[in-house]
Amino acid sequence: MLNKDHRLPSLASLRVQTVGLPLLRRIKAHLKPTSVALQLFGSHASKNIVSLEPEQLGDLAERKEIRGEFACSPGYVIVVTNSVIVGCALFLPGRLISQFPRHMFTDQTWNDLLQSKEKEKGLPR
Repeated sequence: MLNKDHRLPSLASLRVQTVGLPLLRRIKAHLKPTSVALQLFGSHASKNIVSLEPEQLGDLAERKEIRGEFACSPGYVIVVTNSVIVGCALFLPGRLISQFPRHMFTDQTWNDLLQSKEKEKGLPR
């Protein structure tokens, strides 16, 4: 499919530094999973999952941190709302710190998350 694209020759002059989907980022001495990696593979996790109500997720996205106790170990955790994996946060005792990409929350994202809750309850859109 790609080899028939008329734009392909113009791409040949670009300098490629990396290719592929980033799964982890090095943060000092630790490896942080990317939100995309968690969205793709997070369903296989069995621990360090924090389930938030949409209102809590909104607070986390807006304030970059929420306080509370969560049933997980300190470190990077998977954030879920309405059974949808949203991304990564850093859990420190009593604090959940957003690690979401800046561009993650748009009006469309919120609409999609709310619709997933309606589907879960069997409500019409």
